Amino acid sequence: MPPKKAYQCSLLPGGPAVVTERMPAVRTASLGIWIAAGSRHETRDQEGMAHFWEHMAFKGTASRTARQIALELDLLGGLADAYTSREHTCFTIRVAADHLPKAWDILADIALAPCLSPEETAREKDVILQEIGMVEDTPDDKLLESLWEAAWDDRATGHPITGPAETVAAYVEAGLWAWRAANYRPGSMVVAAAGAVDHAALADMVAQAFAGLPPVPAACPATLPVPAFRPGSLGLTRDVEQTHVAMGFPVPGNADEGRFARAALCTILGGNMSSRLFQEVREKRGLAYAVSSDVNALADAGLLEIHAAVDPGRVEELLNVVRRELAAMAAGGVTRQELEHVREHLRGLLHLGAESTENRMVRLAKNHLLFGRHVPLSETAGKIARLSLDEIGQAAAAILDPSRSVLGILGPHVEPSWLQGAAS
Repeated sequence: MPPKKAYQCSLLPGGPAVVTERMPAVRTASLGIWIAAGSRHETRDQEGMAHFWEHMAFKGTASRTARQIALELDLLGGLADAYTSREHTCFTIRVAADHLPKAWDILADIALAPCLSPEETAREKDVILQEIGMVEDTPDDKLLESLWEAAWDDRATGHPITGPAETVAAYVEAGLWAWRAANYRPGSMVVAAAGAVDHAALADMVAQAFAGLPPVPAACPATLPVPAFRPGSLGLTRDVEQTHVAMGFPVPGNADEGRFARAALCTILGGNMSSRLFQEVREKRGLAYAVSSDVNALADAGLLEIHAAVDPGRVEELLNVVRRELAAMAAGGVTRQELEHVREHLRGLLHLGAESTENRMVRLAKNHLLFGRHVPLSETAGKIARLSLDEIGQAAAAILDPSRSVLGILGPHVEPSWLQGAAS
């Protein structure tokens, strides 16, 4: 009998794709239901609905109360989670392999058949309003959220995932169901699993769960407009001890082939302890406890973001140091030593992540949603190994352009001169 394939994919008629990766050495499995609908798929009066439905999944179904859902998940010893992004909503669980059928039953129930009782709906609105308040009270979260919103001329792309408080408070049941009917379509979903998983058995369970749903007409996938970047600056005054500074530079999205060069650039700039910004800002000058750079990207657009928090009296010094490092990298690229270091760093992260069933499951689902195919670890490792000085240098010159950036500063006071160096 031939050995089972590690990766398998089944496209269920009128239903989701089922993608699995078998990991023979493990005794657990990670499972996820991914819906290709997030905050980017909302009109102005729907903002926050994707996130609201993620919350309501745990508040009861036709067959389970909210408490029963919590008890059953706890009895499995499983680690359940859910999140909403700008492009996806995801429900996941990690369990011992023999608990996978029960885990699927619970996950499918909450993701596909939630209820909207008036009491739970009103209560969860209050919970989300508190969540929105937490962001307002967390300086770095508030600044980065505001920076992202300011960067795009498309409100669907830029608005907060939670939605504004006034919109959440005004939700009505009919509007919530209408958004869900338009976006929770079986053909736009992916069921992914990795670990000790039997593909055929899972595909059968998925088919049975979706067969019990009311028929949904197929819909042509909507083509979202690529958002246009808006350079500029913003200042937010808050009663805080430190001043938070963030910069954003537009980058192509995750579907673009240059993503590996951008990941390398971001890592060398501020992605780890040996990065240029960490060494210059923290180690040499003690300007900040933490300074970092990250790529925050959608399928078709994103930002390379830099963030640090400093004493209000040293903001100008921080800005000068960061701008000097950005100019040096844009003009001179990176060194051979930095190239070799970042290759090994990214390769190490790739293989460390491959030890986790959860990381493998997420990788399966994201690659299927983004590329419509499986991307083997060897393919990604090969692209990392082939990164060149020219690729990273070209990325630096194209991205780190001060005339195409957005600058945000949040602190007890914001001097106009701090914002003058930003694009306008």
